[in-house]
Amino acid sequence: MSKKMSSGLSLARRIAREVQDLTGYLIEEGFSQDQNYPVVAQRGKDAFVVSFSNTVSFAPMLRDRPYPEMYREVLDLRAFNILMVDGAMLQLTYSFDSGVLQQSRLGFLPSPSLLDYQNNPELYEEDVLYADVIDRKAVSVPFRFDYDPRPGVASSLLHPVSHLTLGQYTNCRIATTAPVTPYYFVEFVLRSFYNTAMRQVAAGLPRGSYQLAKCITAEEEGLIHVGVPFAAS
Repeated sequence: MSKKMSSGLSLARRIAREVQDLTGYLIEEGFSQDQNYPVVAQRGKDAFVVSFSNTVSFAPMLRDRPYPEMYREVLDLRAFNILMVDGAMLQLTYSFDSGVLQQSRLGFLPSPSLLDYQNNPELYEEDVLYADVIDRKAVSVPFRFDYDPRPGVASSLLHPVSHLTLGQYTNCRIATTAPVTPYYFVEFVLRSFYNTAMRQVAAGLPRGSYQLAKCITAEEEGLIHVGVPFAAS
């Protein structure tokens, strides 16, 4: 095995182990009702992809279709790492080539109907943790953290290398300072949507031991953007 391939495989396995540890935590804490454990697949001589065990094309997410239909298709395909107890899905995918991160896609797809609550209201009503989930004023908003530095794709401001997309808006790309690791993604989801004053669930997450390199441009950094912890150069 070449040094480059060994390095790429090592990085992929490191990411996969972090996703696996986070998955175990969500199961133990009662947040996951279904899950696909991460797998490392070789896609070329020195190329590796970390994703869920039954990875399918993300085409359903990109079609011009109502969100409930897209959500149902992804759910039926079980195209997720974690299916949260309230029906939200977490998707984490990373691609490496020659030891370098090529792309990443981290998605949060909330349930548009909260069917689990409708069928099992006691599951939520007995736990203040889900107060926001059943609040009629709350609006479910899907979002993604994407990283894609390919020439011809990335463009400062128009298509930042690392960005946050809200609500499936095609041209919503809010620059982020760096690619997001599995730990920071799951921590962000838990802290933003599942924490309560009495139960700080994000605090117990198995913490990741690394960060990825900064990639935001000076032009993007001069405007509103999302701060992501990054590795010191």
